[in-house]
Amino acid sequence: MTDEDPREGRIRLGRRRDKATESLDAIEMAENAMEATEEAMGPPDPAVLLVEEQRRLIKAQVSNERMGFVLRVMTALVGVAFVAGLAMMVWTAAHSRAVVVDPFDSPYGLTRRGHTGQVIARGVADVVTTIGTDARNSAENRAVALNWTRDVAVVVPSTGVSLGEIDKLLRGWFGKETHIGGAVTVSQDGEVSLTIRADGVRGRTFTGPESEMPRLITEAAEYIYGRFEPQLFASYLLETRRYEDAERFIPDAYARHPGSRAALAYDWGILLATLGRPTEAADKLRLSLNIEPDDPDVWEMLVTTLFDAEGEEAAARAARQMAARSTPDGEPMLSANGLLLTQDWTGAIERAEADIDRTGGEGALGGQEVSLADSEGRRHDYAGAFRHLAGAAPDAPLTLAARRMIETYRALGSGDRAGALTAAEALDGIWQSDDDVAFTFYEAPCFLGLAEGLSGRYAQAEAGFLRGDRYVACAAFRADVLEARGLHAEADRQYGVAIRLAPSLPFAYQRRALTLLGRGDTARAVTRFRDAHQRGPRWADPLKGWGDALAGQGRWAEAAEKYAQAEPFAPHWRALHLAHAAALDRLGRRQDAEGQREKAAA
Repeated sequence: MTDEDPREGRIRLGRRRDKATESLDAIEMAENAMEATEEAMGPPDPAVLLVEEQRRLIKAQVSNERMGFVLRVMTALVGVAFVAGLAMMVWTAAHSRAVVVDPFDSPYGLTRRGHTGQVIARGVADVVTTIGTDARNSAENRAVALNWTRDVAVVVPSTGVSLGEIDKLLRGWFGKETHIGGAVTVSQDGEVSLTIRADGVRGRTFTGPESEMPRLITEAAEYIYGRFEPQLFASYLLETRRYEDAERFIPDAYARHPGSRAALAYDWGILLATLGRPTEAADKLRLSLNIEPDDPDVWEMLVTTLFDAEGEEAAARAARQMAARSTPDGEPMLSANGLLLTQDWTGAIERAEADIDRTGGEGALGGQEVSLADSEGRRHDYAGAFRHLAGAAPDAPLTLAARRMIETYRALGSGDRAGALTAAEALDGIWQSDDDVAFTFYEAPCFLGLAEGLSGRYAQAEAGFLRGDRYVACAAFRADVLEARGLHAEADRQYGVAIRLAPSLPFAYQRRALTLLGRGDTARAVTRFRDAHQRGPRWADPLKGWGDALAGQGRWAEAAEKYAQAEPFAPHWRALHLAHAAALDRLGRRQDAEGQREKAAA
């Protein structure tokens, strides 16, 4: 305690409070000081009361200013959010390409029986959605929405305008939507007339009994879709195998839509090829490439079509023209069929594996297991081929055919003529009953003819060759059968026929070289193996045969070199490893030879 007069203490404290009014922190300090000395003070002085009142007023003012700042910030944030939301709605509207189906006008009598305007519109929307789903080029599909489903029940304050109405207004101003609508009338005799129209498309009326309303809706929706999306509708007709409708629609659409002609010419080519008119199909595909020369799908279809239209040499030439172009990544635009023509089975495997990584392995005719298995069989890895088939649908015709094809390769490779004939005949039964199998294994009749001929069934062999007479394999195998019969002069002439059929492809040169090697003519065999290798540089068979011919001449080092060059293209070919081991033994490279024998035994 102190002897100081309490009044003087209050006066000094009041002065300190006067100075603290500029800062809330100072006011708080003063308040704490007052509480600490309250017991030592007497009744409050009026000056002190005035200071306390001023403190309360300042505190309230500061609080109000803080609240005002918060409200201003919140208002600004709401404004920014509104502007951002509106901007997003404008952006969405500007990029909208949806098909919007408006309710149809429907008379009261039909409405009572369930054919309301919304029900008819919903039926049209269902057909449009189905077309988009079934169309091949799904990347170009457009969203389909029913107009009345955009009425979102959220009201903007003080306006009574729904967000759905604002959305419709913005889409109408900025969007590129296609609106479909129409009307239904009923004649006095009960016949229904459904008129459908869309933006920029002349309306058309479809007539029939009320019981056929689903058919009228489908025909009307297909008509209008075909007018504003001709490419997708053409794809839809092809995917659903409505070839007669496609043959009517595509030429008319091609004439009507100049901007879609590249895609329509492509679909036109597919249609004609499917109908068995490959020459006309090739013309349409070339027409498509004249408009859009860098479309790999069109190039691939042209290569495929030329097999039947003009032969394998023409197909190979188109594949080389395709390879001269580049993908967006700067890589050569390689044709899958071009790889098969040059016997590049390693490239085919690499392509199939890349497709599995990219798409999950679904190719045009199903899973890639069949393609991988066939390519491994061609590389003489029969165990690997059957492993791939283990992952395919076991009872699918393509799987069953691939198994028989690989069994045929294996039997022919090992000299098992009876086994080759059994497998080839089983394959032929599947081949003749399934179009996809016939397309995939187009050389199957040639292998059947070879198996028949090597078994002494020459008439049946010739029948098989005639079924694939335009293919190099059939021409070369016919020569093989003549050689097996001892008709060497006739065989030589037939090999010439096969080579002239496709002079830029390796297959006929390889078969001719094998025959020359079998006759002991190693010098000419080397020449023909070299010819085959130049035309199929990634095919192991010519390199292995070249090595065999060099080994027959005692040129072991060169033979070993050829075997080593062949190995990357047939890494599990047992005969190749054994031949390589024999050459290495001759060179005294025992350890390397043992390594080759281990690979052969694996």
